[in-house]
Order: sequence, then C-alpha cells, then structure tokens
Amino acid sequence: MARNARGPRRLARAAAALLGLLLGAAAAAGPAPSAWARWSSVAFQHFTIRQGLPHATTTAFAQDRDGLLWVGTFGGLVRYDGYRAEVFRQSAAPGEGPPDNYIRALQAAPDGSLLVGTSSGGLARFDPRENRFAYYDSSSSRGTGTRVMALAPDHAGGFWIAGQSGVSHLDADLRTLRRLPGDAGLPRQDDAGVFAVLEDRDGNLWVGGNRGLYVRRRDAARFQRYLPDDAAARAVLGSDVWAIRQDRAGNLWVGSGAAGVALIDAHGRARVPAGLGGADPAIAHRTVRDILATPDGRIWIATDGVGIAVYDPARGDAALLRHDKARPGSLGGNIVRALFLDRSDGLWAATESDASRCDTRHSIVHTLDGAAIFGADNAGIDENVRSVYTDRRGIVWLGFNRGRVAAVDPVRGSIRTLQLGGTQQGQDVRAIDALDDGRIVAGSRGLVTIDPGTLEVRPYPVTAELDQRPILALRAWRGDLLAGTYDGLFRIAPDRSARRYQHAADDPRSLADNQVRNIATLPDGNAWIATTGGISILRPQGEGFDNLVHVAGDPASLPQNYVGSIVPSGGRIWVGTYGGLASTAAAPGPDGYRFRTVHGSDGLGSDNVAAVLADRRGRLWTATANGLAIYDPASRGVVTLGERDGLDARFYNHRTATLGPGGELLFGGLDGLTVIEPVPETRPQQPAVPLAVTSVSVDMRRLPFAQLPRADRPLRVPAGARSLRIAFALLDYTATEDVRYSYRLEGFDEQWLPIDPGQPPSTKYTNLPGGDYRLRLRAAIPGLHARTVETAIPLSIALRWYERAWVRAALALLALAAVYLLVLLRTSYLRRRAAKLARLVQERTGELQRANERLDRLAHVDELTGLLNRRALMEQLERAIAQAARQGGSLSILMLDMDAFKALNDRHGHLAGDVALRAVAAMVSGHCREVDRLGRYGGEELLLMLPGAGLDEAGLIAERIRRAIAATEVPFGDARLRLTASIGVATLCRGERMESLIARADAALYRAKNAGRNAVRAAAD
Repeated sequence: MARNARGPRRLARAAAALLGLLLGAAAAAGPAPSAWARWSSVAFQHFTIRQGLPHATTTAFAQDRDGLLWVGTFGGLVRYDGYRAEVFRQSAAPGEGPPDNYIRALQAAPDGSLLVGTSSGGLARFDPRENRFAYYDSSSSRGTGTRVMALAPDHAGGFWIAGQSGVSHLDADLRTLRRLPGDAGLPRQDDAGVFAVLEDRDGNLWVGGNRGLYVRRRDAARFQRYLPDDAAARAVLGSDVWAIRQDRAGNLWVGSGAAGVALIDAHGRARVPAGLGGADPAIAHRTVRDILATPDGRIWIATDGVGIAVYDPARGDAALLRHDKARPGSLGGNIVRALFLDRSDGLWAATESDASRCDTRHSIVHTLDGAAIFGADNAGIDENVRSVYTDRRGIVWLGFNRGRVAAVDPVRGSIRTLQLGGTQQGQDVRAIDALDDGRIVAGSRGLVTIDPGTLEVRPYPVTAELDQRPILALRAWRGDLLAGTYDGLFRIAPDRSARRYQHAADDPRSLADNQVRNIATLPDGNAWIATTGGISILRPQGEGFDNLVHVAGDPASLPQNYVGSIVPSGGRIWVGTYGGLASTAAAPGPDGYRFRTVHGSDGLGSDNVAAVLADRRGRLWTATANGLAIYDPASRGVVTLGERDGLDARFYNHRTATLGPGGELLFGGLDGLTVIEPVPETRPQQPAVPLAVTSVSVDMRRLPFAQLPRADRPLRVPAGARSLRIAFALLDYTATEDVRYSYRLEGFDEQWLPIDPGQPPSTKYTNLPGGDYRLRLRAAIPGLHARTVETAIPLSIALRWYERAWVRAALALLALAAVYLLVLLRTSYLRRRAAKLARLVQERTGELQRANERLDRLAHVDELTGLLNRRALMEQLERAIAQAARQGGSLSILMLDMDAFKALNDRHGHLAGDVALRAVAAMVSGHCREVDRLGRYGGEELLLMLPGAGLDEAGLIAERIRRAIAATEVPFGDARLRLTASIGVATLCRGERMESLIARADAALYRAKNAGRNAVRAAAD
C-alpha cells in the first residue's frame, strides 16, 4: 500500500532521495539548458537490416563490459561495434545460438557475459570465453518459464527475471536459479503474467504485470499491491503495468498498458504528470513499453504505436518524437519496445523498423525544423528559412516560402507565426529588417510592415515599379530603407519616395549589377551592396558607387563576382563569394581594397560560400555547399562541423544568416533554422571512449570475445599462422562515418596506414615473422572539439622452428659449410669446364671456318646451277674490265639465253626447266678455259666471261657451245628434252663501262632471237 511507510524509515528514505538529487545534479553538472534547446529537433541515426540486422524489428539492448552493443531482434541476437554486425541465431547444435530467435530482454553481467531472455525458449547466457550459449531451466514449475519478459539487476550481482510464469532470481554466481514461491503475495501464475521488474536503490523489489503494480519492501517477505490515494495514479498503477524505471532523483516511473504513466516520488506520493495520462496525445492509450531517464533529467517514454514522448520535469511538458517518412533523421518507427542509454549517453530506441540512436548530451547546435516552428500537425507546410533577422527586443524573425513569417522569442519560449496576404501570399519572404520606429518590414513581392507586438500586417506601398517586384534584400540605413531587387537598388525615404540605382554599362560608378543579393552597413557608415556582378560601395556623401569586381589575372581582386554575406570583424571585411571566403582590410590601402581568399581546398570544403558570420572570438563561421566550417584568422585553421557536434542540417540558403539576441549564430536553410550557441571558452570534458579491438581472426578462425586483446592483454598468435585479421572501432557509436581511422604495426609498418572513409576499420597481415610487436590504433574525431584517441595492442607471434636463435645459428654454420663445399665443387667444376671449353672452342673454330666457307659459297654461287651468281659474276666482270683497261688486253663476253624456255616449263613443268638449265650450265662449263668465268645472269640467261679473247675467238667459242647444246637431248622422265640457245657476243671497247658491254651483248642476243633462235650474233663495236 502507498501509506505503509512511516516514521524513521520515511525520513531515511527522504534523506537518501535528497542525497540522490544532489549527487545526480553533481553528476550531470554542465552547461545550463539553452533557451533554444526546447525547440531543437532530435536527429536519429539508424541501424537497419542494411547494416546487418537479421530482422528489421528490434526489441532489446545491452552494452557489455568491453563496450560492445548487443541488440535483440525478432530474428536473432546481434553484436554490434558501430560498423559490423555479428548475428547469433537459434541453432540445431546446442550452445551455438540462443534458444529462440525472438529476443525479449538483455542484461550484461559483470563477468562480461550476457543474459538473454527469449519469447519461447526461456533464459540463456552467452559466455564470451567460448562464444557459446548456456541454457537455464525454462520449466514453469522450477525455472523461468519459456517466455521471459524482463531482466533487472539486483544489488548483489544477481538478476531478477520476469515472465509469463512469474518471477525468478539468478544468483551472482550466474548458475543458481530460484523461483519465488507461490505464496509470496503475487497473483497466481495462471491468473497473471509479469511484464516488468525492478529493484530500486533502497532494495525494494517492484513487479508489474497485468494485475497492476506490486512491491516487496527490502525487509519484507511478501509482496503487496501498490494502490495510491491519487485517483489518476491509482488508475494507472491498478491496470496492467509494462515498465518500471527509477531516475537519478529516486523517483519511480511506471508505464501502463493504456492508462498512461505514473510517477512515485521519493516520499511515496504517486501522481500522473501533466501530459502523460492515457488520453493525452503523448500516450494516446498506447502501451508504454519502456521508460528511461537521461542525465539531463528528461524522461523518455517508449510507446507501442505513437513513438517516444520526451517529458521535461522542469517545464512539465512532453515533446513527441515520431517517425516521419520525409525526414531521414526522424525516429525509425512508432512502435518502440525498448530504450537504452549507452556509455556515451546515446539513447537507443528499439522500433519495428530499426534500432534508432540519438545523442542526449548537451549540444551548442540546435535545429528548429518545421514541426518546432509550425507545430507537429503543420510540420510539412514549410521549413525552408529564406530570411532571418533579430530585432532590438531580441525577437528572431524568420521568413519562409509562400508568405509565411515566424517570430521566435527564445527568452519567453514562444513562437508566433503568421501568413501574409494580398500580393505577398504565396511569395517567398526573402528579406526582413526593422524601421526606425521598431516596426518590422518584410519583403516578398513588394513590402509590408508587421507590428512586433500584435503581428498586425499592413501594406507598405512605395512606388509602382517596386511594389510588384520580388525583394531580395533590406537594410535600414541613415534613416532610409535600402531595398535590393532583381532590377536594381531602391533607396526609400521615410516619406516613401524612392530613388532607383541601376547598372549602366558606360558608367563605371553605376551599380555593379542589377541583381542585389545582400546589403551590409559597416561601422564607417558606408553601405556595401552585394550583387551578382561584384560589390558596390555606397557612401553617405558621395554620388555613385565604388565598385569591387573580379579582375582576371589579379589574385588580390575579388575572387568571384557572385557575392553574398559581408561581415566586418577583426579590422577586416569578410565576404562570402562563389569563389571562396575573401577578406580585405577595413581601410583601403594605396591600391584600394586588396583581398585574400580562403578556398575550399584550404579546408572549407567548397568555394561556394552561402553565408558568413563572425563569433565573439573573431572566428568566421561559413555555410558552404558542404555544410558548416569555422575559419580562425589567427591560426588560419579550418574546422568542419558534423553530426557529432549536433549539426543536423547540411544545406543553407544564400546570405541567410544573422546573430541572435545572445550572440548565437543563426543560419537559415532547407531544413529549418540552425542555432549555434556561443562556444564556451573552456573545452568541455569529453567522455573516455575506448578504441578497442572488436574481432580477431587467425587463419579464418574467430577468437572468442574474452580472448580479444587489450592494451594490458596481448594477442598471442601460434606459430605457423598465415593470416591475421583484426577489426577495431571507437565504441561511442556517434557519427561513426565521420571518424577517420589509421593503424601501424610497430616493427613492421614504416608509417601510419589510413582506413578509407566509409570502410569498416580493420587490418590484415599475412605471414608475419615471429616476434613481439605493438599494433597502434588511432581514431581521429572531427568537429568543433576535435581530438584523437589512440591505443596500443601488444602482439606476440610465436616463433616458427626455423626462427629460433639456436636453429638460426645452426643453420648459419651449415650455410658456411655448404658455402665452403660449394666453393670446392665450383673450383673443380670450373677447371673441367675450362678444359672442355678449350676443346669446344677449337671444334667450334673449325666449324666456324667451314661455315664461313659455306656462307661465302652461298654468297657467290647460284644454288640451282652451281655457277657464279649474278653478284659474284658482276664483281668478277668489274675486276676483269679493270685489269683489261690497265694491261690493254682483250675481253669478250657471251650472253646465252635458252630458246623457248617458257614453253618447256609450260609443257613439262618447272622441274623440267631446272633440269634443262643445269644440263646447259654443265655443257657450257665444259667449253670454258681455265681463265674463263661462267655465271647465271638471271632466269635462263648465262653469261660467260672470256679474258684475252677477241671478237673472232669469242664467236668461235660461242658457235661450238651452240652446236653442243643443239646436239644434246636431256632425259626427263619418259621424255627427251631437245634444247637450243641463242648467244650474243660482245668485245670490250676502250674506256667502255660494264653496263655498256652487257647491254651490247644483250642486244646481240636479241638479234639472234629475232633471227630465228639457235643462232650466234656479234655486237657491233
């Protein structure tokens, strides 16, 4: 009963609760909650079947002693390190998997093992020493029963088990299982199941089931039903209870099946917090499956169908987190079965579609999306912030598409919205400023004023040419209002008379370009006009503009003419362009304004700078096409913000940025308003996060998890191992894609080896030599508070037999002996080889000589006839002509050609022709003198050289040869070949060249042919 506590016991409990509050406050000490935090959207990361879940529906979480996350699903149990998922499923082999694939509850044990409660297989324990499961008694009489609904630790190292069959206890030895007796005061098991169990910090045991909430006090033997006096709380606690949790202050939070959530404070008083009743939208009569208190004091409530309700006890209201198909960063699903807080204060939600995780730590970055600004029911209307302005009262005005405007008061915590009418309706509100009287002026198509108190909207007509034009920029200046449009700049006086400035190609002091994107007033009183064609400076007393534009070939000119933000800071003027972040001294030098530029390649990530703001420290916050980056002029370093800093939005609108009332940096973008609080001067304390080895495979065999190496536990690899694969991860599960990993095996790798972005961090080595190494692992965490985490893992590779010192010494001696023996053998071999080589040289020399002779013969002898070939014949004839010229002797030649040789070939074949040619060559050779030279001139032509013979003698020799040929029959097979030849005779004339001599003999030959063949004719001199 709620009124059982009395006297000293109640006082002691109150004192303990007060101490818990103080300790909890100290533990959660940190920055005060931001006024903007109430509207900040929660961004979830998602662990889905694409990353390795065996089933989309998740059910439970636990984080083991080493920091690995375990996830229960409808399809098995998952071990997850942020990059890799290892699945354990029910197996026919005992111990290989859980007893059932539907995991309902998980609890990490102090010894590193894991308790697993299933839907139809009872309770099991995963032992990391062997990577196997042990099963407990699941009988309904003595064991846990087959359906385990919840697990909760006691204060002695044991665990309470709640299920359909009642409550059991597992002692700290993790072996002894005891079932609570049937007379302990709980409903009989055949009447009621138990859904939740909790031992509070005072040692009281709370049990929830379909018969309500029961409690067994620390010194009591029996349970009593807990029914408070408060009627609303009594309705909750008297119905089916599904969740029981205790916050840091000692309050108990109890969730029911349909009646909502009840709070039991440290004094035993029960109530239903405002907004958490069964009929409230946060609950909507859905089952509360889990409740979780985060370090910032908020209470997260998981429902079976309407997502998560986040209750803030300080404000007494609940924010709703639900799945939104249009927002990838929303909760993965609306059926949430479990909540879990990991050691990095990341909250995990088990949904029907995934495991969703968000960061609950304080962040200086907040995103106000459409739901925060226009309400959850109108979240899809618009969240594209096109303009932002902070007025003198600290109200932040936001302009949206389609004529919508919002007034955000961070101090009062209010957001008011309005819809412009008339010609403004449906138009983009791209510019907002204030008139001197405090009225807000907004520009969409023409101008309107807005009363900041009542939000009354009134037209602000100026001129016909302005009232229908889209307004791109507004700025109050020296009592006037400057308005930028697509068609020039308008200067509007208080009486609404207007002067228009436009670009004129023939006037260098006219507006740089007609499209005016932004207007900035600087401390010196000048107005800088940002256009798509450069910057135009409007001076109070001057006529025309001083223009700053990009000049090709001049690196100190404006880097690009498309200009957006213009911000003075630190004695310089900073300009956002589509060519990078440019800056120039506030006071122009002798050469005017000269710019320095920070490019995307310098760390900004992109040259497309959409917006720029300067913080209190003079750092430039730049919104680029790749997100947000911070440039520090003092160090010239760049830091890029990411999800780890709380940055949810990535795409920002051009020059849509301003400072908030407290120095906040406000950037408008496609996903709403990004608010960045002033960065604290001191670096916030970062939680210690282990960079751990999460998996090791030796020759494709996985090591049990308890054998994974740590800095104080080396990895010992047996001799002969061929491959070693080591997976590692930073176990904080926050923005894992942004972390950059590298590794180095000291004693093997000469330098750090980076892991490619997007790849799970791991390393693989093959055939490592035996010895002791250190595997150094490094994780570089980017962002505003960038840091590097390192760890070193001892690695010992057992020596192979041939790597041992005595074996190596023996092998060295054997090697020396072998070398000596080889030298002896080599010397003997070389001697024999030298003798053999000498003989071989002698033999080869003879062979070479004979070969040369053969080659010489082949070079000078016709292969078919055995006569001199044409080349040799011509050389001989040249020498004979030269000798005849020197000595004055005679020289004649005979040119012989066989008659009808082609007909012979056609009739008898080419082989017959070869036989005939050889026969003729032999007959002619028989009539030659010793000094004569006979050769084959070509084809069937022979040339006979007759040194010392005159024309008459040569003619006689030719006639004898002709008759001999004509009288001869050459046998060829069955045929007798009859041959004749025609011969031309020529005698060398004084001073005649060889070509002329041959030509005359050839001409005589053709006269013989023309005379009927088988004839001799002499050439004329």
